[in-house]
Amino acid sequence: MIRINGEDMKELAMFYNFSDERLRKAKFALMPLKIQVKKVEKEDFNQPIGFLAGIKGVEPAAEKFDGDGFDEEMIVMHNFTNKTIDSLIKALNKCGVGRVPLKAVITPTSKDWNSLTLIKALKADHEEMLKKLKMRVSFWPLTEETSEEKSRVPSTCFSHL
Repeated sequence: MIRINGEDMKELAMFYNFSDERLRKAKFALMPLKIQVKKVEKEDFNQPIGFLAGIKGVEPAAEKFDGDGFDEEMIVMHNFTNKTIDSLIKALNKCGVGRVPLKAVITPTSKDWNSLTLIKALKADHEEMLKKLKMRVSFWPLTEETSEEKSRVPSTCFSHL
């Protein structure tokens, strides 16, 4: 729990598209951390995520969602610190849920987005990050370097090859 403006604020993790078994494991893993867990149903995908998280002043959408939505698992966090995010990730890995690539923290901007807008932005950010990683990796030639070329690069860079 964190304090904001003298008020205790509980951490909330909202889970999208998790099977019942994976959600059960997540709840069990996050219980000792006192992180609230909420399953977001497809019918709520058009609701502002700030409304789903209980943020004051964020109004609900008038209608329930009835489209196709998305199938990817996603976790949206509210009132998390960097330390709490790390704890959540470690707990999910330890309990067998494993890696969840699509994660977000609610911001003043994203609190008014619905789940579809958020996942679109997350996917774009994820693709951009992957492109940057590929550019970094492609910078290192995969051919045999000369001794002189290797001496300019720390040996740890080659430990995974």
